[in-house]
Amino acid sequence: MTMERKQNKVVWLQLSAGQGPKECGWVVAQLMRVLLQDAQKHKMTAECVERLAFDKAMRKQSLIEPDALLSCLIRLEGGGLKDGVFNDQHLDAYVQSWVGPIKWQGGSPYRPKHKRCNWFVGVESVSVAVPKPIDINRLIGEVNVETMRSSGPGGQHVNKTSSAIRITHKPTGIQVRTESDRSQHRNRQLAMERLYMILAVGEAAQSGALLHDRWLKHYHVKRGDPVRVFQGLAFEEIRV
Repeated sequence: MTMERKQNKVVWLQLSAGQGPKECGWVVAQLMRVLLQDAQKHKMTAECVERLAFDKAMRKQSLIEPDALLSCLIRLEGGGLKDGVFNDQHLDAYVQSWVGPIKWQGGSPYRPKHKRCNWFVGVESVSVAVPKPIDINRLIGEVNVETMRSSGPGGQHVNKTSSAIRITHKPTGIQVRTESDRSQHRNRQLAMERLYMILAVGEAAQSGALLHDRWLKHYHVKRGDPVRVFQGLAFEEIRV
């Protein structure tokens, strides 16, 4: 008897600076990096699929990596089978260890004389409209696919390969660019998934309305009772 393969569970985390100043946006950018690295150590697939630069002037460009983020959306996928059992509970427990207020203790990287030393951002588990697993070929007849060099981190590897993907949905003109992975195939899959999400919720050129709805839901970041605490410009975690 052939057993149908179960899809790995997917969870979405939104990191938000809320109404905080740019220092909180800097914390979100650092937290995104730490969370992605930590998730991979726990044998999970983790990708930032959507981010919004804190500075408005940085939002419509892809050449410069923003140093501060107003928010970002991270996709976490479970690691599949372990000892014959799917790791859904492990993923849920991991997500809950991040959800809530995050505090950073340190001097402002933008205002050296500023007296404030405690900065709070928020991590929330959110729902994203992906009604069923994405078939890469489902929309292939309706899109143009372009490859280009990644503008993100990666050292010499970035300059030697064209791993970034930009797809254009011909009927609507919607464009999606993805460069979070070194694999061109994986970036193409993520771009198609994002396009599917946009079309599924009736978005226009960008997924701005979906982001806006999430932003309203998680707009107020709680200060106090942090689930995790980090300190210093090295952004090292303090056990609480």
